[in-house]
Amino acid sequence: MLFLEERGRVSRLTIILGTLAGVFAGFSLAVLLTLLAGVSLASVLGSLIYTYTSSSAIASILALSGPIAGSAIGLTIAYRARFITIASEGQVIAGAIVVLWLLAYSGFKMGPLEGFILSLFLSGFVGASIGFLVALLKVKLYVNEILSSLMINYIILVVANYIIGGPFREGPFAITRSVPHEYRVSFTLIPLVTGLITLALWILMFRSKLGLAVEAYGRAPKAAETYGHDPSRIIFSVALISGFSAGVGGALMMLGFQHSMSPMSVFPGYGYMGVLVAWLSANNPLAAFVSSLFISSIAVYGRLLQASGVPLGYVLGAQALIVLSALTAVTLVKYRVRWL
Repeated sequence: MLFLEERGRVSRLTIILGTLAGVFAGFSLAVLLTLLAGVSLASVLGSLIYTYTSSSAIASILALSGPIAGSAIGLTIAYRARFITIASEGQVIAGAIVVLWLLAYSGFKMGPLEGFILSLFLSGFVGASIGFLVALLKVKLYVNEILSSLMINYIILVVANYIIGGPFREGPFAITRSVPHEYRVSFTLIPLVTGLITLALWILMFRSKLGLAVEAYGRAPKAAETYGHDPSRIIFSVALISGFSAGVGGALMMLGFQHSMSPMSVFPGYGYMGVLVAWLSANNPLAAFVSSLFISSIAVYGRLLQASGVPLGYVLGAQALIVLSALTAVTLVKYRVRWL
């Protein structure tokens, strides 16, 4: 029987080197897989090099990191408290919709700076409200937060599609107005905002009483409750914080690269990528910030592979290999595999 045994304290350098080894192995496997699609090695490696050297590709990576990092950074504190929500996908969509309404439909007259700041706070408030609902269902009705947040995501998707195809519809096609140019932000501003959120969450997590309570509750819920930490307060706190961060990610998506919306048959996936990033970073906000850039680069690399003629199935398989290799490497560094 195979099981994992924790190694004890592992140095940060060991974790970093192990992760880099996993990433290298993942990219190597991804290249081999894409070669099976009949694309030349030069084309595959050319797409990989272009991803990390071209200014336009780097700009796309930074822009895509906005909603992914916004989701992941907030989820790190939620997952440390064992509040396993996946509502970040719906919170990103809701945050984007409310920003679109504010800047393109409300008629409010604002300068670019006022519009930017109000967009962040309004989208964060909507995301936090969704998080509050998930926490309320868990605390008062004992509803599993994974199931409730997943169902809420689908409700948000349906409502968003109704708004996009109904009240927000512009012209004969099911597409909305675009965010005015004066409110759009440069790709360089997006990592600055997510970096500030990362710093705030790191201080909150490791330098505050709430962070101590979250850590205690996540490690030993019964003991934390015995020593006076209120579980309800902790759950509501992390739900609001993670929801606010994911909502801001939706605003960054709309202001950074999306600009308008059309009906969605499937989820965009940025919030779900944030879930993956949070686990990949071991629930550390600083690592989540870096990991979000890594996941964004994989998404950009996938688009370049498609442009070079690699079928979508192979692209998705290559992306999965890279991520799984990194996750496996992190797990093996922290744990030793033993047979019983």
